[in-house]
Amino acid sequence: MKAMSIKISRKVLNHIVSRHPEVARYTHEIVMAVQDPDLIIRGLRGEFKALKFYANLHIGPKYLVVIFQEKGEEKVIITAYFTSNVARVKGEIVWRKSQ
Repeated sequence: MKAMSIKISRKVLNHIVSRHPEVARYTHEIVMAVQDPDLIIRGLRGEFKALKFYANLHIGPKYLVVIFQEKGEEKVIITAYFTSNVARVKGEIVWRKSQ
């Protein structure tokens, strides 16, 4: 299986930072969440949600949720935000990292 590249545009990054300013200092973690997620959820509109837990954030321990679409050989990031309640992330779990 060929690894897919991860794409995040400057426009999307600006959107994420304007809507979710607490994510601004974690741009590297956004890409890492897609590369090495703890959980992947298929959303209700065919998008995917990569979740990765971070214990040492400036806002306390949270899951980073990165929403992306697969387009050809790319994972295109749409948005990202933090949550402490995974149950509120809508969709079906399609993959979970083994412990």
